[in-house]
Amino acid sequence: VCAGTLNGLSVTGDAQHQYQTLHKMYNNCEIVMGNLEIVLIDHTQDLSFLQTIREVTGYILIAMNVFSSLPLQNLRVIRGTQFYEEKYALFVLLNYNPNTTHALRQLGLNQLTEILAGGVYIEKNAQLCHVETVEWRDIMRDPRLEPVV
Repeated sequence: VCAGTLNGLSVTGDAQHQYQTLHKMYNNCEIVMGNLEIVLIDHTQDLSFLQTIREVTGYILIAMNVFSSLPLQNLRVIRGTQFYEEKYALFVLLNYNPNTTHALRQLGLNQLTEILAGGVYIEKNAQLCHVETVEWRDIMRDPRLEPVV
């Protein structure tokens, strides 16, 4: 079990500092108590340490990154005890660099079966594949929410 963050899009230091902080917080972590915020991570960083995460109690924010794949293949549940922008449990935004070919291409959420509270927002990810083929309504528990993809 490890603690999550509540920084949103605010970052301290450069991309290398962001990565070191992320690695320190989530290496060998299975349950994130709070929010998993992955912001401003470079394409050269090894994120394989994230594959141990099975559950996030708050929300997941993936924004302004340029890595190609997010290794959260063992994540099963997002509880949504906290929301990003007051209603989202999964928020994925602006994960590409318009000046290069570096961009998020796959989310890798193969095992994600439940978002217990909150919605899904995925926008402005120029090279992200297959997000529109996912049946987000089957994963989201709240039938009143529409996924924004």
